[in-house]
Amino acid sequence: KRELGGFRQACDSHAENVAIVYVAGHGVQLTKHGAIVLLHDFGARTHLSKLEGAIDMAGVHAGMNHPNTARTQFWFVDACRQKPGIARKFETMVGALRLDKPVGDTEASPMFLAATTGTEAYARVDGVTLFNEALMWAFRGGASEGPDEENGIDHWHISVTKLIKKLPDRVKLLAELAGVEQSVDIAGKIHEAILHEYENIPAVDLQVELLPDAARLSSKGELKFNASDVVVEDFSDWPLNRQVAAGLYLLSIQSRDPYVDRQTILQLAPPAKSTSVSVEA
Repeated sequence: KRELGGFRQACDSHAENVAIVYVAGHGVQLTKHGAIVLLHDFGARTHLSKLEGAIDMAGVHAGMNHPNTARTQFWFVDACRQKPGIARKFETMVGALRLDKPVGDTEASPMFLAATTGTEAYARVDGVTLFNEALMWAFRGGASEGPDEENGIDHWHISVTKLIKKLPDRVKLLAELAGVEQSVDIAGKIHEAILHEYENIPAVDLQVELLPDAARLSSKGELKFNASDVVVEDFSDWPLNRQVAAGLYLLSIQSRDPYVDRQTILQLAPPAKSTSVSVEA
């Protein structure tokens, strides 16, 4: 309660503040929109209510959705959302920490829930959760996008819309590879905002295959950033594998008979790009 009160006070101090909340732990839900995370003293015998020692993240999120606080907020709730068996024994269950819901709305306050309603969220044994792994992948470039001159953004960044597109797919893929099912739910006030700005251009793992194989010995490649700055030249040890900065590239291949020269434009975005180029006549 003390830390939540301090956090709310800090957020309320200026509308230009940005609030970022990440909570991970065991979770339950009582309604299809709920997201309750159990804290370290949950279940203590001294509690008078069954949900004391828990925090209602949906309720806290709703209590922070008003015009007199940080107008840009990002919420990540990394927990299961199954209905507990004990809920069948009660008409109501109270006690989870939540906030009063003020009138009005903030500008942007998306909430990413690691599990869809009624389902589990998974973690690796002796490792991190799948949701956390996917989120870190997104920060390392998986959900990055380049400058947007139309909207006055001159740096690589992660936006709300890009995260909405990339994070659920990444969690689903990691879950499938682990032999389980997990889907992300997205709630809250969805409005475009910037979550992260990159100090440097993120890297891309580039792989270029040359076709056919017989053309490798008689073909050389050159890669130019923005069609001007040479990044790779006189390359002949195909396939081409390089880690390069994200952006626009011109790939030129010079080949001897019976093969032909080729030029192609590559728009490279993190984390990786694989492509093939044929020099057959």
